[in-house]
Amino acid sequence: MATATLSQSVSNFRTMASGINTRLTSLSGVGVTAVDATKMTSYADELDALNSQQEELKAQLKTKTDEIRTKLAEANAKNSDLIKRIKIATPQEHWSAFGVTAKR
Repeated sequence: MATATLSQSVSNFRTMASGINTRLTSLSGVGVTAVDATKMTSYADELDALNSQQEELKAQLKTKTDEIRTKLAEANAKNSDLIKRIKIATPQEHWSAFGVTAKR
């Protein structure tokens, strides 16, 4: 059996709480109380809040990843330009001092 998604679980918890509240008198014989309904509603509310926080963090992560990619592209372009100039200005035996490993 497949695991329910978060939204399905939250919906199931809310339905459970509603069902308990609706039929509380017939469930009291098996130990189901209003506290159980409150607890299920509380779980659903907490999961909704955590999910919202997670979605916000995902959005921030996407933004930061885009910033990193942009900055890395800038840095790689500058590095490439500097390597070309260093190769022109210095003898090959000195290239390693600049981290240049190319042979020509």
